[in-house]
This record gives sequence, structure tokens and C-alpha cells, in this order.
Amino acid sequence: MDNKNAKIYVAGHRGLVGSAIKRALEMQGYTNIVTASRQEVDLVNQQAVARFFEKEKPDYVVLSAAKVGGILANSQFPADFIYENLMIETNIIHNSYVQGVKKLLFLGSSCIYPKKANQPIVEEALLTGPLEPTNDAYAIAKIAGIKLCQSYNKQYGTKFISVMPTNLYGPNDNFNLETSHVLPALIRKFHEAKIDEANEVVVWGNTPFHKINLCFVNINADNMVTYFSEGFASKRRFMVK
Repeated sequence: MDNKNAKIYVAGHRGLVGSAIKRALEMQGYTNIVTASRQEVDLVNQQAVARFFEKEKPDYVVLSAAKVGGILANSQFPADFIYENLMIETNIIHNSYVQGVKKLLFLGSSCIYPKKANQPIVEEALLTGPLEPTNDAYAIAKIAGIKLCQSYNKQYGTKFISVMPTNLYGPNDNFNLETSHVLPALIRKFHEAKIDEANEVVVWGNTPFHKINLCFVNINADNMVTYFSEGFASKRRFMVK
């Protein structure tokens, strides 16, 4: 993406990941970033997305829009998670093809890998075992997004890239205990425990020595923009430790 005035559509620009990628693009000098709120474009609506792409005709697309949530939300609303994410991905990826988008970056999730995958996880572990049951609906939708990108690349020669960030945290995170991910939930629980002078904090987990990978969202965004700009021209693997 040598042209700093190329039109880049960031889907999900108000969320944790999308807002960070938008900031990273702006910091690197990109000046023609297109965004749209949910009120302006319902990404689940096929006709609305088609009209938006027909009007804007972006050169590049960052697909960070998604219905996301923690263990509780995924357990309670699996139909919503699989349906909305499948629709968002299908609508944006297909219309990117229709409108001749030069390159698309699809953000998946590390939950796509089997629950008992060997650590550290490698890409080849995908689809080699059962998923974590508490969020398998969301994971299946994200796997479908990867396969959509691969299929359009294979059949139409598009340049649609999939990346799988680990658990992210940072500005614009969600601190709702019913829908948040692990780190913002822990921050809120410990913050409230301190205020209430509580003697203990109850956290979810099934092992006493459970480990989790975390990455600050701004670091992730910088790497995503770098990878997006190099994309298929580069064979090197990007990994943040």
C-alpha cells in the first residue's frame, strides 16, 4: 500500500481491534480511511453492504467487525454468534470481490484451534481436533471466514489475507462482566474488589495453573498494518511475543 491516499475501509472501527488498526493506519500516514457505524450500514444485511460497497468502492478492506464476547455470552447466545459473524464475513468478503478490492485483511481468532492443541499452537493444528465447546459457534464462524478467503483466492485470484490475533486488550475494550473477555473482566473484578475492600476475587477457570497469551492491541495493530502492507509480497511470518 504505497499510495497513502488509497481508500481503506475499516469495518468495525469502533471496536477494540478496529479502532486500534484505524489509529495505526493514521499514524503511518494513510489519509483516506472510510468507516461506517452500525446505524449507517448493518453489516448483517446483504443489500445494505452491497449498496455501501457500490457507493464507496474501497481499494483495501480491513475486516475487524464481528460479534464478540466472553465465555458467558458465547454460552448463552451461540446462534447469534454464529449467524451474525457468518453474515458479516460473507457480505464483506463477497462484495470485496465484486468491487475489485485489491487486498482484504480478515481478523480471525485464536479460538479457531482445537481445545487440546499442542503449545505453542501452529497453523497446521487447524481442524485437527474438537474446539473449545463454550465458544465453538463463534470459532466455526471464524473458520468459515478463513475458508471464504482461501476459496475466493483460489477461484478468483483475490488477495484476501487471514490473521489470527491472540487475546487482546487496550483502549475501547469491553468491561461488561457478562460479555467481556478475560483481561478486562479481571481488571474490573480486581478494581471493584479493591473499592469494596473484598477479601477474595472469584475468577473462572478449570485449572490452578492456567496460562493465557495476551497482547496489547496497539502492538497488534502495528503488526497487522505492516503485514497488510506487505501481504503476498512477503513470505516471512509475523509473530508477536
